[in-house]
Amino acid sequence: MITRVSKILFILILVELCLGGGGRFTAIGPISLRMILFSVALLVSIPLAIKKTLPSEVWKLMIGFVIMIAIGVVIGMVSHNPKNLIFEDVKPLCYFLIFPFFCLAIDEAMIRKAIKIVKTSSIIMATIFIALLILINSGIIPFPNFYNATFKSEELFFRGEITFFYKGFLFFGVGTIFYYFIDYSRWKKYFIIILITTIVLSVTRGLLFSLAVTFSIYFLVSRQYSVAVYGLVLAMIIVVWGSNFILSTSRLFDSQNNHISYSQADPTLLGDRNYSDNGRTVQANEVWKELSFTSSLWGHGFGAGTSSRPIHMEISYLEIFHKQGLVGLAFWASLAGVILVRYRKVFISPIANAFFYSSLFIFIESLTNQYINNPIGMSVLLLSLCCLYKLNAQQ
Repeated sequence: MITRVSKILFILILVELCLGGGGRFTAIGPISLRMILFSVALLVSIPLAIKKTLPSEVWKLMIGFVIMIAIGVVIGMVSHNPKNLIFEDVKPLCYFLIFPFFCLAIDEAMIRKAIKIVKTSSIIMATIFIALLILINSGIIPFPNFYNATFKSEELFFRGEITFFYKGFLFFGVGTIFYYFIDYSRWKKYFIIILITTIVLSVTRGLLFSLAVTFSIYFLVSRQYSVAVYGLVLAMIIVVWGSNFILSTSRLFDSQNNHISYSQADPTLLGDRNYSDNGRTVQANEVWKELSFTSSLWGHGFGAGTSSRPIHMEISYLEIFHKQGLVGLAFWASLAGVILVRYRKVFISPIANAFFYSSLFIFIESLTNQYINNPIGMSVLLLSLCCLYKLNAQQ
């Protein structure tokens, strides 16, 4: 009975993660569906752990995680960092505690279901996104109505009145990787084209860059050097000329769309990417100025922001280093190391490739945005590691 409940719960959790973005669309007040499912999963893990044995690496990672969190909280308290900000830092990280549940609930059948959920969810989300863009830009759905209905959720980031970015769009990249490695239908290339097109339409350089680098690494490892070079060139183009391309496109839209309700012309309708890049540079400089020998070791503690970003920074690794120092970075590096070791121990298969390279994608994407230390990206890493464990066990 408990096993059946765990499988149903796992499916619900994964569907919510793939489609739910940051989880605020399903929230009532401070309580979201994600929090409820997470709490139930922790309760179900107890009887499951009695029946099944977890790999020793899982316990080691859990112990390391608890130690890392404890150090960050203690330093934050000793440094008199605001308690509400300490809580805000720790809250998303606590999703890591679902790790044992994933490992206990996943079996061979659940791996197949997880693959299907990720692939199907990404296409559903892409279809809804494209439909919304058509409805908004054709005037069928007035932009102010859509904006007012969604803005307070803080789930969407608008590019003028033309397009938007949703936190769950991370799964466009993950879905692309899954379709590339684990799809043998004649529709495969069309699904990949749809997903990449949606990333372009969301005007998100980070996702395109991370996807290009991830596939370049795969082709390098596979000794398909010419294809790898194309991927790396694309990644460099995105970095060097991406901002100028978006700016030029914004100016083009601005000159041709007089209906846009701004008080004055806005040449950065699709987002001021130079401003975004400068923001990251400012955050890095602020972290550097506050750096000391002790803070480089264990950070300034949770709740310690900077002048420009008092809560969360855009770059995951920068925030981890500022608040937890090398101790925090070492933990996430150890998680990456365990994923790599487990992948190398598996008989390489399309499924193993899909999970490993989706994890690599999350780690690369976290160079520009905050993903490894929030539930959306963290879930991909934990799911991948658990599935790699199971693939090891099947050999």
